[in-house]
Amino acid sequence: MAFQCLFWVSTLLCTAQVWSMPIKCQLQRRLVETTHNLLETMAGSFPSQCLDDRFEISLPTWALQSNDSKQDVGLTKAVYKTLMDVSSLMENDGIPQYWDSEKLENFESLVYRQINENKCNLVVDEDGFPARDAALTHYFQKLAALLKEKEFSVCAWERVRHELLRALQIILVENSNIWSTSV
Repeated sequence: MAFQCLFWVSTLLCTAQVWSMPIKCQLQRRLVETTHNLLETMAGSFPSQCLDDRFEISLPTWALQSNDSKQDVGLTKAVYKTLMDVSSLMENDGIPQYWDSEKLENFESLVYRQINENKCNLVVDEDGFPARDAALTHYFQKLAALLKEKEFSVCAWERVRHELLRALQIILVENSNIWSTSV
C-alpha cells in the first residue's frame, strides 16, 4: 500500500513539474503583448517638439507577416531577430530620463527572457528567412544610425520607440498562427 501511494505521489509530482515548465522555442503572445504594453506606457505621448522631425525609415511589414503555414518558421525566426534587435537598440546610452525606469527595466527583462526561451528558433533552416533577415537588419541599422546621428536625442528615442511599437503591433495583429497556446 505504501509503495503504491509513493508511486502515485511521484507520478503526480513528475506530471506537475512537466506541466509547470515554460514552453521553450514557441513564442507566447502574452509575453509579446506585455512587452508592447510596457514600451507603450513607459513614456507619455509623442512630444510635440518632435512632431516636425521627419525621418525616412519605413518598417518592412512584409518581413513580419505570414500568408500561410509554410512561412511560419521564417516568420518565427524574424520575430526572434526583431526581439534581438530591439534588445540591442535598448542597450544604447541616452535613453530619455522621463521614461519610467521600472517599466523600462521590466521591458528589457521581458525581451531578454523571450530571446533566451526562443534561441532554438534560429537552428531551423528556412528558405524564406534570409530575405526577412536582410530587410530587418537594414531597418534596425537605420534606427541605430538615427539614434547616433541625432546624438541619442529625446526626439530620436521617441521615434525609435514609436517604430518598435509598430513592429510589435504588426507581430501581434498579423500572426495568430505562430503563437503558443500556453498561458
